[in-house]
Amino acid sequence: MPIYEFRCTACGSRFEELVPVGGSAERCPACGAEAPERVLSAQAAPFQLAGTPGERRKQERKNAKLRAATKARFKEARRKARERNAASGQAGDA
Repeated sequence: MPIYEFRCTACGSRFEELVPVGGSAERCPACGAEAPERVLSAQAAPFQLAGTPGERRKQERKNAKLRAATKARFKEARRKARERNAASGQAGDA
């Protein structure tokens, strides 16, 4: 069900309500008057992730650096963990 915006003709309050397609609100929640009129709402601004091609390339470079740094940190942590495991395995053998 879509959300529609309504205005009460009795008290002038504006409100939104979920109603079936083509339907209308039963009563005004503020004053209880029947048959408020449906109002056309303003459209939202278009959604944009990144504007220009240059901005997209800049974001892609930034993401690539972040991926590389994360991968390097992971490899280093894995290497250290392997060294610790190898050292603890040798200490247990003695």
